[in-house]
Order: sequence, then structure tokens, then C-alpha cells
Amino acid sequence: MKDFTTGSIPKQLAFFAAPIVLGDMLQSVYSIIDAIWVGRLIGPNALAAVSASMPLVFFLVSFVIGLAAATVILVGQAYGAKKMDFLAKVLSNSLITTTILCVVITVLSITFANPLLHLLNTPPEIQKDAHTFFIIIIGGICLTFFFNWFSGVLRGMGDSKTPLMLLSISVGLNIILVPFLIKGIGPIPPLGIAGSALATVISNFVAVLIAVFYVLKTNTFFKTFKWDFTVDWQIIKKMFGLGIPISLSMIVVSLSAVLIVSLVNKFGVSVTAAYGIGLRIDQFSFLPAMSTGLAVSSMVAQNLGAGKKERVPEILKWALIISLSFGTFFFILVNIFPTFIAQAFTKDAIVAAEAVKYFKIVSFTYFTFAIMFAFQGVVRGAGDTVTMFLITAFSILIFRVPLAYGLAEHTGLKERGIWFGMLFSAGLAVILNIIYYFTGRWKNKVVITRQGPPSKLEECTPEDNQKTCEQTETQLPGSTQ
Repeated sequence: MKDFTTGSIPKQLAFFAAPIVLGDMLQSVYSIIDAIWVGRLIGPNALAAVSASMPLVFFLVSFVIGLAAATVILVGQAYGAKKMDFLAKVLSNSLITTTILCVVITVLSITFANPLLHLLNTPPEIQKDAHTFFIIIIGGICLTFFFNWFSGVLRGMGDSKTPLMLLSISVGLNIILVPFLIKGIGPIPPLGIAGSALATVISNFVAVLIAVFYVLKTNTFFKTFKWDFTVDWQIIKKMFGLGIPISLSMIVVSLSAVLIVSLVNKFGVSVTAAYGIGLRIDQFSFLPAMSTGLAVSSMVAQNLGAGKKERVPEILKWALIISLSFGTFFFILVNIFPTFIAQAFTKDAIVAAEAVKYFKIVSFTYFTFAIMFAFQGVVRGAGDTVTMFLITAFSILIFRVPLAYGLAEHTGLKERGIWFGMLFSAGLAVILNIIYYFTGRWKNKVVITRQGPPSKLEECTPEDNQKTCEQTETQLPGSTQ
């Protein structure tokens, strides 16, 4: 476990963010390799089917993502405040709540899979493949959430290396399984697009097993941790208070993606496939900044929990430097080699040409998102999730979708109008995030602060008086027990 409330901020951010960046980029590399296998081994229709399904998957899982993010915020602030009793209660109650929601979402998604895909205007020629891919991915989504829950908890306490190790195993296995399951090997028959989805489920299952049998037995904190599955409604209420706005933000983003892909589908399978290629490159390009933002949230949560607000501006400064460096690198790379990158995914010249058009416009968002994720990391670490939702809803849904529809349908730009709508809305989101950060209102949203001595389970920091390291009763500010 790592305490971020003292020491060199750039050094801490670099060493903590590096495994998160590497892990997320590794996962993104897998996504790209998977798309290459699907596009080349099966064809552009299969690639389009995956592209049409993923926004819907993202939309549905957004309901639980917020609770996972709320858990990270509470874990970080509790760990920074050295309130380990409260930390233990957060872990138990978040696991219970997340599991129940995940099961409900899985059952409803499988039941209404076909109607949901029809709502997306999924082209008839890819409907069957899209349904197959969607059903398998959603069927194993609880494994994904449990894996991400474990990773988020560890990161909230300053451990980003163990999640990287677990993710490396999962992604490595996934990359190996995909071509064999698609084409078949030995007694395994060719599974086509189902093989791509099944490889993800199997890999997540293996990662979850390792997380349970390795992390629980070797991690210092979890070896002394006592699970208490008594429902604490105060904690659940606080989790939903923080998590619902995050979930709504994710739902807004995913709903926007669903509406955008519905619009993209109107321009044919080639444009849909090109959009799928563009999304994977975008994901790879955004992830370093997004991962740095996640690291910022954990660091800010710990420092605000410890009452050290003065360290936050420097955390933000170094996050901006790191994120913009990555954004600049990927912008240059994509604009120098757009055709080469597109042709790596498909042999279809039309699809590749459409992907190049996408890159030339949307690659400018690499700068805007680099800035936005850094500022969002700070505000999210403070626990101010409502404002983040309002900014996201306005810029991504209320502004982006109508603008994209208007530019695509009424200006003659066609699919390029969609790409310009994505660019302009990203710029607006950055401006709104910066303005809100400088209001300073997020500083008043901290949920847990260090009040009194830390609990006996903490690893005391050097400045703590060793005599204060004894059991204390902890509770949510303003709550009663």
C-alpha cells in the first residue's frame, strides 16, 4: 500500500500512474489486435457487428461503473484519513451492491438483446453476428466487474502494480485464445465471432480466479482484513450518492455513443466498420490520459482525506504535462501514418479510406481529452460527482448529438459531420471543466477527512505519533451509529 500524502508528487504520480497506463494500454492493444483478427479472419461485416454491439455493452455496464468509481473515491479518502474500520465496511458493502446490480443487468440484457439491437438501426446483414457477440460478452460481464472492483480497491490504496500483473495475464491469454477460437484448433470447431467474445469471458474468469487465490492471500491488507457482510445503509447511501452521478455520466456518454452509432449506421457498413477502427485507435490514444486521470483521483482522494489541499494543484500540473505529452505523440503518429494504421485492420480499401477521413478530424480530440481527464481526476477525487455529470450531459448529449445530426444531415458533410460534432463537443467539455475547477467549489465536497487518531489497522506514516495508532470508532461525517 502507498501513502500519497507526503513525498515528491511528480515521482509518486509517475510511478503510480505508469502501471495504470501500461495496463490500460495493454488492454487497448488487445482490443486493437482483436479487431484485426475479426476483420481479417472473418471479414468487415463481423468487424461492423462488433462495432455496433460495443456501445450497447458500454451503455448497460455503465450502471455499475459508477458504484465502482464511488468505491475508489471512498477507499482513497478513508485510506488517506487512516480510517480503516470505515474502509472495511466500504469494501464489503460495495461488493454486495455491485454483485446484485450486475446480475440484474445481465439477466435483463440477455432477455431484451434483439429489441435493443434493433433500436440501434443495426444493419440486417450484421444483426445475427452482433446479437451473438453481445449475448456472450454480457453473459460474462459479472466477471469483468469483479476483476475491475478488485483493481479499483487496490489502486485506491496506492497499489497499481498488482492490477497490472492481473491484467497482463488476462490480456495475454485473450490474445492467444482469439485466433484459435475464431478459426478452431484440434477438437475446438471454428466459432467465428463467438470465439472472439468467448476468449474475453474465459480470460476474465482466469483473472478473477487469480485475484481471489493470490491477492487475498498475499496482500498485506487483505491478509488482516475481516469481511463483514452486514449491510450498512449509511455507506450504501453514500455510495449511491457518489456513484449515481458517475453512472449517469457514463450512461450519458454511452447513450451518446449509441445515438452516434445509430447515425453512423445510416451511411452503410463500410462507414460503420471504419468507425469501429477509429474508436479502437481513439481508445488507445485516450487511455494514457484517462489512466493518468484515474491515478490523479486516487492521489487527490488521499490528500484531501488527510486535509492536505495544498498538494492538489501540483498533482494537476504534472498530470497535464504527462497527459498532453501522450496526446501529442499519438496525434503525430496517427496523422503521419493514417492509411497504414487503417489497413492493419482491414483489406477493404473503402473501409480504410473512410477510417483515414475519421482520423484527420477526430485526432484533434487527443489534446482536448488529455486536458479534460486531468481536471476531472481532481474533481472526482474530491467526491464532486454531480457537477461532472452535469458538464458531461450538456457537452456530450445535449450539444454533441444534435450537432452531429445537424452537420451530417443538413450540411452535405455526411459522415464527416458526425466526426466534426465529436470534435466540437469535446472542446466545449474541456472549457467547462476548466472553468469549474477554478471556482474551487469541489474542495467542499470531500466525504471523509482525518478527524482524530487513525485506526490500529493502518501502517502509520512517519509524521504520525505511534501511540495514536490504536483502534478508534469511525463513521461517515454527520451520520449516527
